Amino acid sequence: MKTRLDSSSGRDKNHGIRGSGEMPDKRVRFDDFELDFSRFQLYKSGQPVRLEGLPLQLLMFLIENRQQLVTREQIAAKLWGEGVFVDAEQGINTAVRKIRLALCDDYVQPRYLRTVVGRGYRFVAEAEFDEEPSASGSEKMFSAEELGQAVMAAAGLDPSTLQRPPKPRSES
Repeated sequence: MKTRLDSSSGRDKNHGIRGSGEMPDKRVRFDDFELDFSRFQLYKSGQPVRLEGLPLQLLMFLIENRQQLVTREQIAAKLWGEGVFVDAEQGINTAVRKIRLALCDDYVQPRYLRTVVGRGYRFVAEAEFDEEPSASGSEKMFSAEELGQAVMAAAGLDPSTLQRPPKPRSES
C-alpha cells in the first residue's frame, strides 16, 4: 500500500500538517501505563516513556478504537491521509514494533496490541479513561480586576509593582 506525502514539509495538500489540531484533555490508564493525549506523552509508573510521534499517534488511534479491529487501510488513512506517497506497509510495521517495544508487549502473547493477520490490529487491554473538560467546553468567569491582571501579565508587566494613575484634579 503506497500513499503520497511531501516528505520535506510533512504536509498533505488536503489536510495541512499531519497530526495537527487540538488534542483533547484526555488520559488513558492501562496496567502501569498512562497515555496523556493533550501532552502527547506515554508514561510508565509515572515516568515518561520514549515513543516517537507516529507510533504514539497510532497508539492513540488504537486506544480510541479499543477492542475493535482497526484495519491497515484505516491506519494509513489516519496517519498519512489521502494522497500521501509513502510505503505505508513498512511505516505501519515499524510503528507497531516501536509501540510493542515501548509497552514491553509480546506479539506471541500480547497484553496490549493484538495482530489480526492480514487485516490490522486491536488494542485489547482494559483501559480507564479520564476526560477533563476543556476550557472551550465550559465557561469561566473572571472579575474585571482578574482579567486586567491577566492582560498585564501577558504583556510582561507585574501588576503588583505598578502604581495607580493619579486621580484627575477637579478644576473649580
